[in-house]
Amino acid sequence: MAVAFVIQFSGVGSAVYDKVQTELGLKSPGVTGVANDWPDGIISHVAGKSPDGWCVVDVWESQAKFDEFMHNRLGPALGKAGMPEPQVTTVEVYNRHP
Repeated sequence: MAVAFVIQFSGVGSAVYDKVQTELGLKSPGVTGVANDWPDGIISHVAGKSPDGWCVVDVWESQAKFDEFMHNRLGPALGKAGMPEPQVTTVEVYNRHP
């Protein structure tokens, strides 16, 4: 079952997000010279400015795929960038398009 994650970071802007994307080897608007090494299991990813910082909304094939990515790549990259602890809301996906 697909799972969505709404991940909110207070006090963070695009520069820190871009730093994490570069550390992960992912392409992002405004980031050049990086690979396109998106993790296995991700269905979609959107990110942008929120009223108090930065918000990421991901949809994954499963909780297990997300957990693997978090443990092996994302967690260390967030730590390296000095990201604050995010507020995470998990949603079991009932419907999506496409």
